[in-house]
Amino acid sequence: MTEENTQEPARLRILQTAVEMFVEHGYKATSVRKICEAAQVNVAMVNYYFKSKEELHLAAFDYARELAHVSASDAAITSLPPAEQLRLAIEELVCTMLRSGPSSLFVRLVARELIEPTAAIHRLAERHVLPQHAQFTRLIRGVVGPSWPDDVVQKCVFSVIGQVVFYARSRTVHDLVAPELRYDEAGIAAIAAHISRFTLAALANLCAGESA
Repeated sequence: MTEENTQEPARLRILQTAVEMFVEHGYKATSVRKICEAAQVNVAMVNYYFKSKEELHLAAFDYARELAHVSASDAAITSLPPAEQLRLAIEELVCTMLRSGPSSLFVRLVARELIEPTAAIHRLAERHVLPQHAQFTRLIRGVVGPSWPDDVVQKCVFSVIGQVVFYARSRTVHDLVAPELRYDEAGIAAIAAHISRFTLAALANLCAGESA
């Protein structure tokens, strides 16, 4: 039985509404009263289930992450070569961030938080941002080997994530300068494949330079 099926109906409606409103309007512009009106619940229900707006915000991140959960097992992924693991991780991040629908809500929440930090930023970073950062650090380290300095690996992590965020946050610019770019399923898959190929080629070139 999924978490959605076991949630109490009022609590689930509050979470669903809060996630969508936090993504659309941001934390500061979204009041508990507006969430409750949209979810058709009494304001007291937020206090009952979440104690405060900040705790509801944190719960919304947890809920959105559950919606974005992927089915591939860790064991199946870690058995692959490092470059293939990194490729899959990049393509998963791209697809999750660029697709519309429930699976995109988590990364859109994270993007909103990074642009408009709240008092919960440190707790959110500990729960959500740092694990993803650690994942890409581990994967890139697996591709380039142990000899690279940590600061160089970190710059590579930022370069990878930066490419994805650029596509996710710059659609208006793309409409002006590259109107042929598409964000349907085929277009997103093409963007994901490009970023993963570009990244792996860059890492391979840097590795070749190191060994030369």
